[in-house]
Amino acid sequence: MKANLFRCLCALALILLIFAAPAFAQRLTLPLGSDWKFIRQDVAPAAPTAGWENVTLPHTWNAQDGQLGKVGNPGVKDGYYRGVGWYARALDIPADWKNRRVFIRFQAASLVAKAYLNGQLLGEHRGGFTAFCYELTPWLRFGATNELRVQVDNSRNEDVPPISGDFNVNGGIYRPVDLMVTAPVCITPLDFASPGVYLTTKSLDATNAVVEIRSLISNGGDAPANVTVETEIADAAGNSVGKTSAGQIIDGRATKAVATVLNVPTPHLWNGRKDPYLYTATVRVIREQKLVDEISQPLGLRTLAISQDKGFLLNGNPYPIHGVNRHQDFRDKGWALSPADHERDAQIILDLGATAIRLAHYPQSEYIHDLCDRNGLLLWNEIPLVNSIGISGTPEFCANAEGQLREMILQRYNHPAAAFWGLFNELDTNKSAAPDVLLAHLKRVIQELDSSRIDVAASDHSPRTYNAIPTAICFNIYPGWYGNGKPGDMAGIIEDRSQAVGKRIAISEYGGGANPAQHQEGAPQKVNPKGQFHPEEWQGYLHEREWRLMKDNPHLWGSFIWVMFDMPSASRNEGGQPGLNDKGLVTQDRKTKKDAYFFYKANWNPQPMVYVASRRATPRKLAATEVKAYSNCSEVELFVNGHSLGTMKPDEVKIARWPDVVLQPGTNHIEAVGFSQNEKLTDACEWVLTTNAPVPPR
Repeated sequence: MKANLFRCLCALALILLIFAAPAFAQRLTLPLGSDWKFIRQDVAPAAPTAGWENVTLPHTWNAQDGQLGKVGNPGVKDGYYRGVGWYARALDIPADWKNRRVFIRFQAASLVAKAYLNGQLLGEHRGGFTAFCYELTPWLRFGATNELRVQVDNSRNEDVPPISGDFNVNGGIYRPVDLMVTAPVCITPLDFASPGVYLTTKSLDATNAVVEIRSLISNGGDAPANVTVETEIADAAGNSVGKTSAGQIIDGRATKAVATVLNVPTPHLWNGRKDPYLYTATVRVIREQKLVDEISQPLGLRTLAISQDKGFLLNGNPYPIHGVNRHQDFRDKGWALSPADHERDAQIILDLGATAIRLAHYPQSEYIHDLCDRNGLLLWNEIPLVNSIGISGTPEFCANAEGQLREMILQRYNHPAAAFWGLFNELDTNKSAAPDVLLAHLKRVIQELDSSRIDVAASDHSPRTYNAIPTAICFNIYPGWYGNGKPGDMAGIIEDRSQAVGKRIAISEYGGGANPAQHQEGAPQKVNPKGQFHPEEWQGYLHEREWRLMKDNPHLWGSFIWVMFDMPSASRNEGGQPGLNDKGLVTQDRKTKKDAYFFYKANWNPQPMVYVASRRATPRKLAATEVKAYSNCSEVELFVNGHSLGTMKPDEVKIARWPDVVLQPGTNHIEAVGFSQNEKLTDACEWVLTTNAPVPPR
């Protein structure tokens, strides 16, 4: 259909030009989601597109094969396609844009992307998780159709991290792409594809906040431009709380930083989930008394610290870091997530009661940052320095790691939710060069760009010299899952790791797998993590035992469950679900919240709730069983087939138990009733006892 969305938007732009010229003198942003052609193979840059597939962005070519694993794709080396794909799109550029500047910004493309306009190479971006931006102006044909082509390659590349990892690396342009049209003088989008405006809280107390607004103003013309840069901060209701302006001359074909400082009296703090209050900072560029460009950014006023005595501090006060790990994936969609997908994930995490998310193991979308800003979830961003820096740690690899770090920090700089910058995950897992020199350099880069946040890393080795490099070292440990350990070993491991580094630590990963269709009866028995039996009950038991040892542990400043949602890992074949890491609290399709999800909800979310555990464990073979409920209510009463078996008070980790409950052959109605002040809550399930099950004597 020729009258596509882009053409409609262009028509709208022309109307604005005619009837509202001052408005169109400002920035125009057009999403480029529709009307793309795609082919999953390498072709010449000018190859005909006849026969190519019609696709809409975001798009990945691994939405299906990426979740089948090596079992489902036995003839494919990695278990899913890792190679080259091409995208093409026509751009109809109005003649009226001739005196303007046009940019294109890709929020991400995996793993290496080359962009061409009318056959001209715009550039190559090496890294699959951060944005990149090019100016199109010099190569555009105004008043005509232009052709944009993008070659994307998700092959393993020894110079582009990650070169290893227990997760799939999907290929494609899997995040949104925007066309930006600006005046000749504008706030540049070319500084590492950042907003071009950086907000820094210089000081903060109860009476005043001092905020620096640093804006990069670009002049695309040949002659110097005399501009006024106006900065303003507004509160959540839109009321101005501070405004200033500064005149500047921007040389032709140059970019200049303009810094202003504003005071915010009696600042309202961004206080995590308790009160995620947001101001808005707006920068305006005025030339010849006309507004020519304007952008707004979120501003959250807050401080972050880790105290040896009190743990993590938000605004100087102890704040619980009850975190989860999250990968950017959804069943049958891979990495090509919509805003609704991110919203659903955020809501599930909020309902759990979590206060933080570790975005494992790479920077994730701008939209999830927006959601966390608004809802008060603290974020741990990290670069994909996973497992290995390669056999020799080449200069190219190290330079790319630094480039990805700079992009991550500058693109997410203004988000108050962003609290931690992550250096690595489980280095030294594969045969690799020593990472100490590289990590020390990357930490200096963080300190150079942003000293207001905390640099962290997730290690699975102790002792290692590189564990001393991050300001806060964290550990991935799995007692009761991998190795010969038991869930009860968690406390000793935490104490040993904390003493080894001489300070509080966080647990960046812990947990175990579960297939919600598989179950154990009787006392929980440890399972083989690489085997085909991953019962839901063992995962629940493992988390119950480990959280009991972690929740008030003086050696910890935080913890992050591995993982929030089941996720593809092509090399895995376990738990009866090939190609899947099943340690999620929720299934990959988000349809099933496992028992462990409700265990943490009872502990972390103060909203009254009750949940009968092992609800899916039916039919059953044992007549005598324990009934267990997770609840934050003061009391819980159990009814079996309408008969009360008594009231229990949940223990310190919100578990109420009724041992030796005897089921009758056939269907049994299990109901738990929780009492919280004047509120009564009910949860129920049905268990079927097979007729040949032994019934113990009464």
